[in-house]
Amino acid sequence: MRSWCIIFIGLLFSMNSHGQAIRRMGAEVQHGFIISHASDLKQFSNQRPTGLLFSWQSMNTKQDHWEACNCFHYLGFEFSYFDFGDKDVLGEAYTLSGSFEPVLWRNARWSVNLNSGIGITYLTRIYDPQTNPENNFFSSPISFLLFVSPVFEYKFSEKWSSHLSLNYNHISNGGQKKPNRGMNFPQVGAGVSYHFNQLPLPEYPMNEPDDRWMYWLETGITRRNVGQTNNKQPSVSMIAGAKRPVSNINGLGGGVEIIRDYSLQKESGNYGKTISAPFISHHFLLGRFDFSQRMAWYLHQPEEMEGHRFYQRYVLFFRLVSDFRVGVSLKAHGHVATHLDLRLGWQF
Repeated sequence: MRSWCIIFIGLLFSMNSHGQAIRRMGAEVQHGFIISHASDLKQFSNQRPTGLLFSWQSMNTKQDHWEACNCFHYLGFEFSYFDFGDKDVLGEAYTLSGSFEPVLWRNARWSVNLNSGIGITYLTRIYDPQTNPENNFFSSPISFLLFVSPVFEYKFSEKWSSHLSLNYNHISNGGQKKPNRGMNFPQVGAGVSYHFNQLPLPEYPMNEPDDRWMYWLETGITRRNVGQTNNKQPSVSMIAGAKRPVSNINGLGGGVEIIRDYSLQKESGNYGKTISAPFISHHFLLGRFDFSQRMAWYLHQPEEMEGHRFYQRYVLFFRLVSDFRVGVSLKAHGHVATHLDLRLGWQF
C-alpha cells in the first residue's frame, strides 16, 4: 500500500515537471470533531482534534496541463500534524501527503478550489490489548490519510492570499491490520499563502465531453486479513460498467462488481467466496481524471458482511495512454472503511 501512495503521488508530480508555473507556500490551522461511528467509540465524540498544515504547491500554466482536468490546478506536498485531543489514548499524527487542487471558479480576487490528496501517516498511539485497549481507531503506526477539502480563497495583495477550508479527513491502515475502525474527522481550517511569482492565466477552450455512452472494464487487487487475524489473503475484483456525461464535469452510470475474496472462509473450511454487487455511480470528469462515487448492493450477503446490505466505493482514475487507466479505490460501509486497492481499467 505504501507503493501505491508513491505511485499516485509520483503520477501527480510528473504532470507538473516542465513549463512555466506559479508557485506558492502556505500554512493553515484546522479544528473539528471526531465522528464516532460505533458504540465503543462514543466516548471519543467530545474530542476536538486540532491540526497544523504546511504546504508547497505549483500550478503549471501550459495548455497540456490545463487539458489534464479542463482547469488550472495546483499540485504539491503537504506536511500536517494532528493532535486528536487525547494524547494518552489517541495520540498524535504526522503526515506527508501529495495534493491535487483544481480551481473550479475564479475572478480577480476570489477563487473556489477543491483540494484532495493521499499521504503516509505516522501515529504515536495505537491499539494494544494490554496498554491501550480503548484505541480501536488505529492498529498500525504507519497508516494512510485521505482528505478532500473545498477551499475559498481571497487574494488581498500581489503576494498574499487567505483562505477558509472545509475538510473531511480519514485515517486508517486500509484493512491491513486489526482492529481498523479508522478515524473520520471533519475540520474547519483557516490559513494564508505566499505566492512567489505571478503569471497571467491564459484562456484555453474547454474540451466538451462526448455525450455518448462510454463503457469500461476494470480490475482491482488488494490483500485482506482473515477474520481477526493478521494472515493476509488476496481479494480480486472484476468490474464492467457504463457512464454518460450529463454536463461538462458530471457523469452518471452504473455496472456490476464481482469480487473473489480469499480472506472469507467457506463452510467447507476452505477460503474464497465470490461476491457480486450491482452499483450506480456518479463521476466527476476532469479531463484525464475520473473520480467516481459508487453505491453498490450485495446480491447475496456473506456472513462476514452481516448488517451491511450496501457499500460505497470511491475510485480515482487517471488516463495514462489511449484508453488505459490506472488508479486507486476505497471501499467503505457507511463511515467504516474496509480497504484500499490498486485499480487498472480500460474504457471504450
